[in-house]
Amino acid sequence: MLRVTQVKNSLLDGASIAEELYSTPQDGDNFFESLEKPAKEPENLAPRNTFIRAGVVTTVRGSAYMEYGNTKVLAIVSPPKELIRASARRMNMGVLNCYVNFAAFATGELESVPERERLLSSMLTKAMEPVVCRTEFLNFQLDVRVLILDDDGCLLSTAINCCGVALVESGISTYDLITASTACIYRDHVFLNPSAKMEELLWKHRTGTGTSTGSDSKDNTSTKSVQEHGLIITASLDTFEQIAQCQQCGYLSPETYMKLMDYTLAINKSLRQLVKGVLTARVREQHELDLREKAESALEDQRLAEVIERLKLRGLDEFIQSNIKEDPYVKKQ
Repeated sequence: MLRVTQVKNSLLDGASIAEELYSTPQDGDNFFESLEKPAKEPENLAPRNTFIRAGVVTTVRGSAYMEYGNTKVLAIVSPPKELIRASARRMNMGVLNCYVNFAAFATGELESVPERERLLSSMLTKAMEPVVCRTEFLNFQLDVRVLILDDDGCLLSTAINCCGVALVESGISTYDLITASTACIYRDHVFLNPSAKMEELLWKHRTGTGTSTGSDSKDNTSTKSVQEHGLIITASLDTFEQIAQCQQCGYLSPETYMKLMDYTLAINKSLRQLVKGVLTARVREQHELDLREKAESALEDQRLAEVIERLKLRGLDEFIQSNIKEDPYVKKQ
């Protein structure tokens, strides 16, 4: 299938042919064979190389930036705002809305961006609703906005982790720290924290392009051999041992489903320790900043007190004359 993608910042303001002109099952097989196969039972349940920074946007109260491998996400939490009376309904909890947007340079699949944004926004909202204490802002709406800067797999789980840090940074009451991770299985190999290419391969397999054919020894008829292939995203609250959201696609047996969930929960615990360390460092940094501001304010108050004391002792006219200095650039006559 020929794909045409839009090219920006080029001399010819038109379209160019994409690098991958055709997508066939053989292409998927070749890509899978080129991968470094992990162990069927992974032992190192560790997250990717992770970088998290809270308070990156100074114009808002709550923000966070996260790099999970090559996946880069920015989250911003707006202050709660009152619902419009015409649209407000009698509810015993506030309203939480999450919006996901892709940067113009984040992906080349421009046609599928609106649909992906709507899907990710819906799933992110469902994952964050059990975390926020919505009973504390009745008839108010809380908006969380996520900007995708780069997508290299584990997009939803990275967005959940980043939003959790941004919510704590903004001072919104939460029940617990939320962490999320992704795992998948393809041809009996378990991939933890899969890349975007691996997720795309799973999606093609799900649509039927990756299924293989085999023969039945009993009736010698050609049938499709169904292999386990699927992806699972788990968001958890470790303090209460509660799962906030579990998203699954593909074909997984119950035993494999539970195995992948255990893997993701173990990765979530590692991410939780990292998030706790980031938030602790942020609180310490904010405390040192407050102490510095108090010290500067105390010095300013002391300076003003000295000025007022001199004004009382000398009088207004003498104080003004003592503070007048001659301009060295003006010639004396």
